[in-house]
Amino acid sequence: MKIINNFWKYTFTLIFIFLVSFLYFQMKASEDSLFDNTTIIEPSEEEELVLEIEAPRHPVPEIISNVNEKPDLIALPQLNESDEYLHLTLSGFLDDKFSSLIVKTRLIEKIVATIDNLPREYMNERMRPIGFKVSTFEVESQENLNGFILSTKNYVRYEVLVNGLSKIDINLLADTYLRFYPLLQEAYEDLGYPGSYFNDRVIEVIDHLIDTPEINDPIIVHRPYILYEFAHPDIEALSSGQKLLLRLGARNSSRVKQFLKEFRALIS
Repeated sequence: MKIINNFWKYTFTLIFIFLVSFLYFQMKASEDSLFDNTTIIEPSEEEELVLEIEAPRHPVPEIISNVNEKPDLIALPQLNESDEYLHLTLSGFLDDKFSSLIVKTRLIEKIVATIDNLPREYMNERMRPIGFKVSTFEVESQENLNGFILSTKNYVRYEVLVNGLSKIDINLLADTYLRFYPLLQEAYEDLGYPGSYFNDRVIEVIDHLIDTPEINDPIIVHRPYILYEFAHPDIEALSSGQKLLLRLGARNSSRVKQFLKEFRALIS
């Protein structure tokens, strides 16, 4: 009887071991099959992911920039050494009065920063490329009404700039822009726009300024704090560049817009 019991004990033990071994190898085979069917992607050198840079919407026209092709052309200096060279170039076609208003240091950086800020709410006054001091902002009181009227005397104070603008040979200005474009692009990237194209931003800003609404006189302003603001909320909500055009007066603003349209056609 004892022998029979031992027989069954050993038999059950062998069956148990067999079942456990069978299940283990089945699970192992399933795992191997799962990994065998899994596609492991190993990118080749040609297939490595790279940051895709969007092509410019408004590529600048090609110009002769090779000194060998144009012997009288001096090679562009480094950005931090470009002030004197750009001043010399601009003085060749700007009148003395207008040329004297241009700042002496970091000119390209200030041009780029100012253009970039024109569609924004505020402009950084310290980054203006033109050191132009205007007379006191003048307003006229309204009889029996709150607020003030923007005096037409303010328009006169900007005529020096607008008149100087109208005397510029726009073709030479466009040539200078294209000539110095590599440095302008470098300054724009340094401003915080790597992979973006400065000429796209210039075209965008020009279109933005051209879209400035025409506001007829009188223009009402008020003074809630220290500075005057436009009384109408839609006008006050305009960008710093568009409000600047309004402060030029309708006639001066129209002349600037025409200049911008002509310049746009030459750089895009």
